[in-house]
Amino acid sequence: MFEPPLLDLGYFQHGHTAVAGWLQRDALLLTLGLHRAQRAAGQGGAVAEIGVHHGKLFIALALLAAADEAALAVDIFERQELNPDGSGHGDRAAFEANLARWKLRRAVILARDSLTLTPAEVLGLVGRVRLFSVDGGHTRRHAGHDLALAEACLAPGGVVLLDDFFDPDWPGVTEAALLRLHAPDCTLAPLAVSGGKLFLVRRQDHAGWVAALAARVLPWAARARQVELAGWPCQVLGFTGLATLPAQIGTQGAQPAARVAFSLAGQDPPPGLLGAGWSGPEDWGRWSLGAEARLNLPLPPGPPPRRLLLHARGLVPPLSLGLLAGGVALPPLLLEQPDLASYAVALPPLPAGTTTLELVLRPASWASPAELGLSPDARPLGVGVAALALER
Repeated sequence: MFEPPLLDLGYFQHGHTAVAGWLQRDALLLTLGLHRAQRAAGQGGAVAEIGVHHGKLFIALALLAAADEAALAVDIFERQELNPDGSGHGDRAAFEANLARWKLRRAVILARDSLTLTPAEVLGLVGRVRLFSVDGGHTRRHAGHDLALAEACLAPGGVVLLDDFFDPDWPGVTEAALLRLHAPDCTLAPLAVSGGKLFLVRRQDHAGWVAALAARVLPWAARARQVELAGWPCQVLGFTGLATLPAQIGTQGAQPAARVAFSLAGQDPPPGLLGAGWSGPEDWGRWSLGAEARLNLPLPPGPPPRRLLLHARGLVPPLSLGLLAGGVALPPLLLEQPDLASYAVALPPLPAGTTTLELVLRPASWASPAELGLSPDARPLGVGVAALALER
């Protein structure tokens, strides 16, 4: 009823990196997880964002919208005289080009100051909103108005995403949020902080959302700490491990697909897993040394795996991934996302009778932290691997 049978996760995995703007991966992944929880609860409604810039987050929201759900974009775009604090610089042509690239042609676009926008107008245009991003003007006045607007338009079970909460460069956002949360007529409560955003829900929905987080989101979190904010329990969440791959959070079912996972962290990886070219263990995983490093992954019984999940970080991307099955070379893969990255890549068909998949990781180049001025470490480090898995 609410979405196509299969959600295309390409934008969440890598596509967002090609759109100009500011969006931390943690916030993107949590948004995807909250969307899945809404769907599991039968929740529908429009999506909206104030302050779309070039569309980095808005595209993600619009991709999560079903055919019968509206997507509202509000931005002053080129009218920067209406942007007193200089937060962002929208570009309508770039925004619309990005929408077209992702085949999003149903967006309702308002080129105007959000201070002139009323709840009645929003409700008349798109109806109640289940995912409402507030990322417009960062003054106390603008952020306070936009937060109250989102609050008034929120659907039951909806979530408000407030950007740059606790960011010292934009104190007006935090001030506006705390003032609103302590206002006598406020109907919002903080649910989570992640990736520079504060996620808020209706107060009457808060207990249900806490339970939904525990069941559907916290199992994927690499870091979770409960704090109290404005008198409400609130989770501070980080998604930096293999289990945070968007393909997992976004899976159509509540449970991940059948997989066998391997961690490179700690002292005792499975026997035979590590081939040549690896550093000693670190708390998070291991670095490859020099031109290449090898891993030997035993295949689980049953049907051959269809995907490889890899959580890696590199000093110098991209990373070429060679594949050998039973000594037979398969077409290599090229992973191009920089910095800290979670990849979900389709595997080519494996020869019948294959029992072990050998991976050869070849970074485009490698360098020592000493050469880069990061530390005295003189080892030629290529790519850091925290964990990986094979998934049917």
